[in-house]
Amino acid sequence: MKNLIFTLILMIFYSISFAHEQTPKNRLFIMERSKNANIVCYDVKLDKEGQIDKKNPVDAYWLLYAEKTGNREELSLFDKKAYGFKISYNEESKEYNFNLKAVENKNMTIVTVEGIPKVKIMINNTESYLNKVFIQSKDGAFGIPKVYFYVLYGTTILTNKNIEEKIILKK
Repeated sequence: MKNLIFTLILMIFYSISFAHEQTPKNRLFIMERSKNANIVCYDVKLDKEGQIDKKNPVDAYWLLYAEKTGNREELSLFDKKAYGFKISYNEESKEYNFNLKAVENKNMTIVTVEGIPKVKIMINNTESYLNKVFIQSKDGAFGIPKVYFYVLYGTTILTNKNIEEKIILKK
């Protein structure tokens, strides 16, 4: 019995550390959906000097976990209408203003903290770094999903504590 418990603990530790190793250092955040296990990844793109690429600063794409492959797939034009973004460089603050189409009315900024790119956002009226967005939806007419709510997950900037905010959309 002790060997079984030890083996389980070891497997959990290994899976956590392995999953952590798989996350690229340039990952800003991910988006999960209730529809399936596929996720949208939002990674910052770096230039040759290791700075954020001003011409094309963010790369958004699928990781296909529902198909159990984990393969990368580019967002289609249809996908970009739901999961795309607008981005602009603010010369004064030296930061990128970032607006995610799936997260309405939430201003975001891409900043670099100790060499690591992060997305700064207000979560529950608290300055935070965004880690994940979860979208609850149901397929509607013509395959267009109806979004009921989304949840923002992050860590607070001042205390580094986990924080989340559920935003229910009007019906």
